[in-house]
Amino acid sequence: MAVLLSYHRLIEKDSRNVNYCWKASIIAALVVAIGSSLVVSFSMASLSESFNEHCFMNATLFMERRKTDTSQEELEGEANLTYKNYSINEHKSSWSSHEFCEYLTYTPLVHALAGVIWLALFTMHGHGGKGIGSIIPKPWRIVFPSLIFFVVCLVSATVSASRSSEGLNGLCRQFDQIPDGIKLECGTLLAFYSLQDVRGELIPPDRNYYLLASFPWLWVTSYACAAVILALRILLVVDFQLIRVIISTVDPSRTGDLQENQPQSYELVIETASNEAAL
Repeated sequence: MAVLLSYHRLIEKDSRNVNYCWKASIIAALVVAIGSSLVVSFSMASLSESFNEHCFMNATLFMERRKTDTSQEELEGEANLTYKNYSINEHKSSWSSHEFCEYLTYTPLVHALAGVIWLALFTMHGHGGKGIGSIIPKPWRIVFPSLIFFVVCLVSATVSASRSSEGLNGLCRQFDQIPDGIKLECGTLLAFYSLQDVRGELIPPDRNYYLLASFPWLWVTSYACAAVILALRILLVVDFQLIRVIISTVDPSRTGDLQENQPQSYELVIETASNEAAL
């Protein structure tokens, strides 16, 4: 038997040989991204409402003494003034532009809507390989567009989270000018100096502050993890397998006695490459 031609070919892998974790991990990352972006948007809107719809990010607060029945001279002589003796003058404070806070509020909301659409698309595709039997076959076709989607969302979310953290830090630094302002947590001071009565609210300003300080980075992390998983899926060629195609003449011992006038026969042998990754 003589080998006439030998070459390698990449074909779609049987879906049964593709691990379900590749699809499940992306769905989990999308769910976390959608949930965290909604939390960020809700927390921004709630904190803005606590400050009478003023944009509190990087605001310059004007802190003044609370009016009491005690004379000014007695107040000046008190050595143990606390943060409770001060309040925010809403009209003398310098607030940031509404467009800035609207950007930080609605950007996560847009991400959540886009994430829901992408989650539906990813769910309808199979988990990998040929995807026979799934709603949309050939699920590998959504991998590269998904990588682009997650990279774009990662950049946008990182910018939004960075500006959100910077704005919160700028606001919290304003409380350094009052007694005990450095010792107390910023969330506690935000709840105390709220311009509206927050008693009885389901989520008070201090909790909104902690949510807004942490969830933007959870939002960013979910996009980063999804992008890394998709990049690995592409680099490791998870949805395909490498086969070796050999075209050779037929071995006479296998075909029996050949007639003299019979044209020469050829045999096509397909072998799976030995270095195929079991993914």
